[in-house]
Amino acid sequence: MGAAAALLAGMLAVSCALAQDRPAAGKLDFVEGDALVEPQGGTARIAKPGDAVYQSDTITTFASAEVHVSMADGAELAVRENSKVTITVYVANGDDDDQSLLDLARGSLRAVTGWIGKYRRSNYQVRTPMVTIGVRGTDHETTHLLPGDPRGEPGSYDKVNEGSTVMQSDLGTVEVTPNRAAHFDAAQKAAPRLLQSVPAFFKPGRHEDRFVQRARESVRTLDTQRESRRQFIQKHPESRLRPAASLDRRFQERPALQEKAARPDLRSPTPSKTEAVQKRAERAAPLRERVEKKREERRERLQKKAPERKSVEKKALERRRFEKKRE
Repeated sequence: MGAAAALLAGMLAVSCALAQDRPAAGKLDFVEGDALVEPQGGTARIAKPGDAVYQSDTITTFASAEVHVSMADGAELAVRENSKVTITVYVANGDDDDQSLLDLARGSLRAVTGWIGKYRRSNYQVRTPMVTIGVRGTDHETTHLLPGDPRGEPGSYDKVNEGSTVMQSDLGTVEVTPNRAAHFDAAQKAAPRLLQSVPAFFKPGRHEDRFVQRARESVRTLDTQRESRRQFIQKHPESRLRPAASLDRRFQERPALQEKAARPDLRSPTPSKTEAVQKRAERAAPLRERVEKKREERRERLQKKAPERKSVEKKALERRRFEKKRE
């Protein structure tokens, strides 16, 4: 039994009564490999197809695992291997209070937004330890690489397949359009930037066709799903989804913060200073692109030379063993 399987077996316990007391945020549509679903403050359970997931649940996948989640608002999520995603806030009642906040601690997540992303865009976010990503009716993929990950530089990445996203950090914001990717690493102390090319680790999973087909079917019926949800809530008000009390405040504060930002501020930079900053950024953009291109070329050269280095090291090791035997 592998380490992951042993961990899963040891953590197999869950309070069914707790799960039944609250409306589901979605269900596991597909599960391959070892994965866990852990409620906040509860005990983890092995992820199984058809199981419900709830607000504040955390989905963790291990090596070679993948989990697809069908959310209540018609959104579809694909959690890649070695990833950890928390459904931090999720409300999908078909009204103005709908909201979705997903926290990606590590790994990769592909999301095709549902009616929240379509009608309440400002209330939809994917968050990593470094950035917040907003959408404009989108199919996008978010990845957060920890230091030492062989796939690339550490930090947060977002790639857009359809629609667009906005990657925001404390140092700035960048818009990501289809077939482009952006990156931010807090250690670089620079704003998020568009990459010259899409990183190689953004590649389709083994079950990508299945996921895309399910997502397209759901997108075509979003309005119908939303209306059905409204009617169901009217008949069964106890099934109404409500945001977690500890997380509700951040969404309530957002409009107030936006309103405050819209008011004139005497301390705001003057138009001339703003234009100067924009011009400097425009002049620096080509340089950043050249640097990024050189990094990509160097990475490709290293990848090509890797088999050669291994072959040389293997021959040297065999030579040393042969010489020891002669001695």
